Amino acid sequence: MPLIEIDQEVWDILQEKARPLGVTTNDILRNILKIEPKYISKEKPQIKDKIKQKEMIPDIVNILKENGGIATKEFVDEKIFQLYRDVFEQNYYQQKVSNGIPRWKHNVAWAKEIAKNMGLIEPPSMSGRGMWKLTDKGMN
Repeated sequence: MPLIEIDQEVWDILQEKARPLGVTTNDILRNILKIEPKYISKEKPQIKDKIKQKEMIPDIVNILKENGGIATKEFVDEKIFQLYRDVFEQNYYQQKVSNGIPRWKHNVAWAKEIAKNMGLIEPPSMSGRGMWKLTDKGMN
């Protein structure tokens, strides 16, 4: 992997922007340079004990693409649950978290939020409450 030199100020800003989104500094640079996120793929996820929110983003994008770029939150939740059923049926993901919803739904919502911040999904003010819609960037 090639290395580039950046000054401390640039590094600090990249870290500051990446941390709250749960993404890497490389993801931030790819976004700035308008390069598609590297992890978007149609591969079925590997079954493991825990799924990071960021790991669900390619699947959310693909589900929306297969549905014409838009779907209800409930539709996406169901499709994501089907993909990760073996993981999400574990007690950890069934535990109720904020507002009494299962942890797996909470994590899907946060994955969508990260995708929105990456410019892949429109904000609710544009798509409508309860609707998830890909941006042009998300569709490409």
